[in-house]
Amino acid sequence: MEKSKARNSSEDIADGEVADINNGDYRRGSADDEPRCKVAKFNTDAKITLDLTLNHAYTTPTFTEQLKTQWSAQEKQDFQDAVTAVKVYTDPFQVCLLPDLLQNKTTCRQLVDEMVEKVHWSRKQMDLYEFYQSTDLSNMAECKLLTSFLQMLRRTVRPWLETLTGLKLDYVSASCSMYTCGDYLLVHDDLLKDRQIAFIYYLSPWENAEQWHEDQGGCLELFNSNERCFPLYPVKRKISPKNNQFAFFKVGSRSFHQVGEVTSFDYPRLTINGWFHGASNDDLIADIMRPFSKLEFTSPANKLEICVDEFLNEVYLKPQTKKSIQKRIEDNSEICLYEFLRRETFEQALEQLLNDDSLKWRLEGPANAHNYEILDIATASKTISRLIALFSSAEIFSLLRDYTDLDLAGPNATNPTYNLQVQRWSHGNYTVLGDGAICEENTLDLIYYLNASEGAAVFTYLSPEADEQLQTSRHEDSDDDNTDSSCEDDDSVLLTITPVDNALNIVYRCEGTTKFTKYVSRNTPLERGPVYVISCSYKE
Repeated sequence: MEKSKARNSSEDIADGEVADINNGDYRRGSADDEPRCKVAKFNTDAKITLDLTLNHAYTTPTFTEQLKTQWSAQEKQDFQDAVTAVKVYTDPFQVCLLPDLLQNKTTCRQLVDEMVEKVHWSRKQMDLYEFYQSTDLSNMAECKLLTSFLQMLRRTVRPWLETLTGLKLDYVSASCSMYTCGDYLLVHDDLLKDRQIAFIYYLSPWENAEQWHEDQGGCLELFNSNERCFPLYPVKRKISPKNNQFAFFKVGSRSFHQVGEVTSFDYPRLTINGWFHGASNDDLIADIMRPFSKLEFTSPANKLEICVDEFLNEVYLKPQTKKSIQKRIEDNSEICLYEFLRRETFEQALEQLLNDDSLKWRLEGPANAHNYEILDIATASKTISRLIALFSSAEIFSLLRDYTDLDLAGPNATNPTYNLQVQRWSHGNYTVLGDGAICEENTLDLIYYLNASEGAAVFTYLSPEADEQLQTSRHEDSDDDNTDSSCEDDDSVLLTITPVDNALNIVYRCEGTTKFTKYVSRNTPLERGPVYVISCSYKE
């Protein structure tokens, strides 16, 4: 597919929330902007002394041995210490929470001051996430307090974790992250190279905001996984941000987690996060490389009695229109056909989708690849059933041949096939880049919208080169709050499809081209209900 001008405003995608994190005054800023936080300093002294003493209760030999016993126990059970309130959760995987890492809570305010005044934030945007991030703390010589915190992790926390977990930990990598309203990080496992322990240190030192509530978002959300090591919805456990809390877990093939979308405009989610590194995870390479399922294609339904004239806007059946469509696709590899179906057909279909309780929907997974609903075709009836028959009929294959000159019908057609889904999109739904999204051979995509709403079910096509670069970057430099890429620059995006009611988007994509469907933020207005998409792919 040649690069085509996106019909969706790139500014709409790239915009991020920028905040005054002292008083909750948020305003919009572009992806290239650093957050212009106008936070009043907590400290007014000209010279600041940072107290990085660990909570005395955690460093006693008695407590360390007790926690070590709980961490390494063969029979896994949740644990909470009555004195320190330290918790160890075992389901869906082992996570330890130290509620007061530092003895002096004033240090949290000092660290936030330095984040606001000296950290250079970069806006990070991909299929998988949107948030602000700093560079690695080891590269922030001008930030004396944060680099001191890194040294504390290296010299004090690392050996303590070695004793606790029995793992040999060689070094620490860490950065700062800031999630403002609408930001998120989707499901992943952190499994890469030599990462052994993932950690998150939470900073929320504002009065009446030290402990977040679940409805403010920003939770560390943990997932169960199946026998193939794929994560499963729904979320199994949520851990809300809490000031001065240190969370850590062993990275593994089942350590699936995400940062839930921040829904609060009052304060950002601020963390210092990263990994303790050790031995290579080569023994888990098979789990890292586990493939996603591919779309299944089938032959057209030749025996169905379908008359396209009954369904389609008559203008799209005229010979001259067909020639114009073919020329547009030849030049640009895509076209949008507005008011594609007859208005009465569109309205009947939409009414049924919104109100027919006999339609059965199922969640499409796995959670680290997809999160949207698809219709059980067997439950379709009335107009929806007829539309499914239309898009799977030999007649539509013949029409698409006229539109594209592809051998989807006629004497030169050998074995044309198709895949069809009726999708339902709501808040929190998405797809991400992965091997299941890559087009292994030339394919014709059809995307048709009903009950369209801006920002929901937005499809983005990427060039093969861009996808390869993004996958490499995401696996080498990224995950849990530590990333270094954006997929929404002009060089990588071939096409962005804007949802429009009763519009059929036809996209010819070449081998290697990939696509994803942007995460539907809870800020996206869906007053009329979910967005429905009839998504079809055709092969010669």
